[in-house]
Amino acid sequence: MKALYNTVFYIFCCMFLQLAAGCEKEPVFGNDRAVSGTMKDKTGNIIAGDITTTDLIVKALGAGDVVTTDMRVAGDGTFGNNKLYARKYKVWVSGPVTTEDTLNVDLAAEKAVVHDFIVNPFILINTPVVSGNLTANTVDIQYGMTAQGGRTVTKRELYCSTNPFPNAIIGSGYGYTTIKVTLTGDAGTATVAGLVTKTKYYIRIGAQTSDGKGSNYSEQITITTL
Repeated sequence: MKALYNTVFYIFCCMFLQLAAGCEKEPVFGNDRAVSGTMKDKTGNIIAGDITTTDLIVKALGAGDVVTTDMRVAGDGTFGNNKLYARKYKVWVSGPVTTEDTLNVDLAAEKAVVHDFIVNPFILINTPVVSGNLTANTVDIQYGMTAQGGRTVTKRELYCSTNPFPNAIIGSGYGYTTIKVTLTGDAGTATVAGLVTKTKYYIRIGAQTSDGKGSNYSEQITITTL
């Protein structure tokens, strides 16, 4: 009986030690892995997106998946997702840009990957500049843009809103106002009228080509009326 007891005790101890050793390894499951970064051009300037649209997105296709996980590029050029699974992913950019920058990551081996995509926008849009005197109700904005890759700009607009990163569809609603100005050329000065005194506004330029892949945007500026 004593010999049987010793044998059972020995087997139990071996099983416990194996289980303890296995617990030291980090499991490779769960959706807590992350990919993030910023969209930039080759000179290091940010390429702005729009979080409310799918014009400019970063796509991630996991190993064994048939549907991509899409990350919208925000107005400050950033993107990210911290709910990815521990597997291999192919990550690339889709929208009104050209790029050869494709990312292959193994999120089973790395918990978080930061990567800045280098892209060339269909339309390179300068950051707008306040021209002349800013008044209580109006502001003059100097703008400029250049279509690239043999493309032609077919739509140009200025957005001025009390909401950050305004676009063509934001409109106006309870507690916020957006003014849209149609631009007639690739460069010039536009007047925004109907502003409210002592109010902070966000201004940026949006433009499209005939490719049908969405809008390119400038970086935004802020003004406060007198």
